[in-house]
Amino acid sequence: MKILGISHPNSGCGYHRVCLPMGYMDNIEGVISNYPTEEMLSTNYDILLFNRISLWDNNLNAIREAINCKVVCDMDDDWILPSNHLNYHQYKEMAGRIENNLLMADLVTCTNERLAERIYPFNKSVEIFPNALPFGEGQFISDKKDDAFIRIFWAGGCTHEHDLELLKYPIQRLMQNRNKIKMVLGGYTNDDASRPIWDKMLNYFTASKRLQYEAYAGMRPTEYFEMYENADIMLVPLVANEWSKGKSNLKLLEASVKNIPVICSKVEPYSLDTDAPVLWVEKQSDWYKHLNFLMNNEKARQDYGEALGEWGRKKYNLFDINPRRRATFESIIKA
Repeated sequence: MKILGISHPNSGCGYHRVCLPMGYMDNIEGVISNYPTEEMLSTNYDILLFNRISLWDNNLNAIREAINCKVVCDMDDDWILPSNHLNYHQYKEMAGRIENNLLMADLVTCTNERLAERIYPFNKSVEIFPNALPFGEGQFISDKKDDAFIRIFWAGGCTHEHDLELLKYPIQRLMQNRNKIKMVLGGYTNDDASRPIWDKMLNYFTASKRLQYEAYAGMRPTEYFEMYENADIMLVPLVANEWSKGKSNLKLLEASVKNIPVICSKVEPYSLDTDAPVLWVEKQSDWYKHLNFLMNNEKARQDYGEALGEWGRKKYNLFDINPRRRATFESIIKA
């Protein structure tokens, strides 16, 4: 099977939905590029795989005929964003392109049932492949660094401002524990456009920098997991709304690789994993309650972390999920 994957080197979505699945798929000839050359396009492929948008959004039939392929459009988020989302206007402009891709694709893949329901009006050929990780391979190893402090960790991008704001007041209650904890924030970007947002997020997460903290700069997708070596407890806040339901549970999988205990908002998509061994937050006071429990109970941190690690390896291992993806690709090639 020959697959042409479209992904930008700095795209986390492309990394998890195009690069990793292709990189760990057996017996394929794969090429991944954000801008394929004429030489790359001079041969036929069985599958063209991309996440949301491509170079040929307005003319998928032309590229389908040019390289004799079947088109697979992957979706890992809803494309209709809340009006207060940082990327709202950008995605509003792209919505037509994305919906055209959904209509024209031979197959649409996505991460969960809620997102599949959004896609069905555009295309009935939908397969759900949850995000999955190659446990024990590449950067996804369980190694962690030691530290004298209990490290409370969050990582993400500046589009998560409203999610992180959920932690503002619970974290202020941690001042009484400031001599034994360190707040670790991953993803900080010090550029003119996003610095004001990041500074607000950093204040939410550090009680306006009154708590000891470290902030790690955003890294390329092929390197980003180094940040997770600096975590003893991971927080996964998520605002409950319709758009959030279409997201994936990737944060839980990332924590499971490193056996990091998780405190998580009990909202979709995370709450769809009813068997996930995490501490669920159903009301705001739960953040501090669960943090206080884990900060003062090393055995509980170890037990919850190991349980989550076992859960992730059994349920979301790329080596188990990828064969079904490959079989699905083979079936549409033959169709």
